[in-house]
Amino acid sequence: MVLGNLLFRLGKRSKMQLYFNIAALSLLIITIVALLTSGYSGVLLNTFSFNGFSLFFALIFTAGLLLINLISFSFSENYQDFALVSLFSLLGMYVVASSVSLITIFLGLELSTMPMVFAILFSRKGTEAAAKLLIMSAIAIAVLSFSIVLLFSSTNSLGLKSYSQGGIMAFAAILFIASIGFEASIFPFNVLIPDVYTGAQAYVTGMLGGVNKKVGFAALMQVLILVFISNRELFMLVAALSVLTMFYGNIVALMQKNTKRMLAYSSISQAGYILIGIAVATSSGAAASMFQIFAHMFIFIGMLAIVAILERRNRNGIDDLIGLNGENRYLAFAMTLFMLSLIGLPLTTGFVGKFLIFLSAVNAGFVWLAIIGILNSVISILYYARAIMAMYTVKEGARSIHVEPQLMIAIFICIGITLAFGIYPAPLLSFTGNAAAYLFH
Repeated sequence: MVLGNLLFRLGKRSKMQLYFNIAALSLLIITIVALLTSGYSGVLLNTFSFNGFSLFFALIFTAGLLLINLISFSFSENYQDFALVSLFSLLGMYVVASSVSLITIFLGLELSTMPMVFAILFSRKGTEAAAKLLIMSAIAIAVLSFSIVLLFSSTNSLGLKSYSQGGIMAFAAILFIASIGFEASIFPFNVLIPDVYTGAQAYVTGMLGGVNKKVGFAALMQVLILVFISNRELFMLVAALSVLTMFYGNIVALMQKNTKRMLAYSSISQAGYILIGIAVATSSGAAASMFQIFAHMFIFIGMLAIVAILERRNRNGIDDLIGLNGENRYLAFAMTLFMLSLIGLPLTTGFVGKFLIFLSAVNAGFVWLAIIGILNSVISILYYARAIMAMYTVKEGARSIHVEPQLMIAIFICIGITLAFGIYPAPLLSFTGNAAAYLFH
């Protein structure tokens, strides 16, 4: 795929490059689904493991990049360059998901993040956002390196397997969580995330929050469960970070006037919900978190596609959503559905994901954590309702908004996934269950 994109880039055939990427990524998705359905597992070069967990995240990353390709083609003057660098990022994601050691996780995280710095720089206004992402990545990788050194000095191994726990191992685990906190938007390591999301073009923000963010969770789940599962105090720390992340994201989102910035803080709060499933350290909790990761990816990318359409018309604030229903009912319905799904509307993936996460917390004895999660869902209603009310407020002189076919397809796919697996989640639950089984084998 990289070679094909390079050839199209040299030939300056952007539309052919888009078709090629859609076909290749679709074929990859079909192959991954077939492997997941068959229960395939294997190891390549004693370095990469193909199992329910790695294949599930590969499916998420590939589907996310397919949607981003459809969206970015309409908005990027540098689509050919973006498509090329995003493939290197995808390769890094595959490396992280299939890792059997901390070294490959280290390399994969670097490979998945650095191309996004260049993707932001393709926009003339993205210099500050790119610089902040670079700073966060540099700090994260430095802290991760220190964590790996400590773990190796204590165990003489870098494999993802359980070790006897001690003071050095606990410190290494804390440093690891801190390093991944930059990638996965975990409080208090996410202070620059809203600035990066706001400063980047909307389709790049969709890539960062919808796809790249999930790489951090893939790494976090593997290391915490496979390496530190016996350290119960560590998982209590994760629970505490979950609470702080949820409250921080939701409360600060209430104060935002910029739509993209509000969605950035909303994305941070979603990271808090996902952490609940990890904190309970059970197979059902991990499966629930993975379900929510899958759900949030399609919801977030769908919302950012609509934000991109409005951003092109210099409509960046929440007040600029006023009259959207009169301008394009399809976009207003889609944005409303995505927001209601994040709140937890029944028959959507957001509801199923949250329900499973809270249920896993209750079953593991973390009733207080589930109650806090429900409370935060109630808080989120306040800022989502403000945006929804704006969309359905009548606006004088409203003009119809035209949407390109590929954008309509991308948004339709996000709507379809959100409703389909909300109404009938069984196939997705089977995939997440098998993925969690790998972590707790």
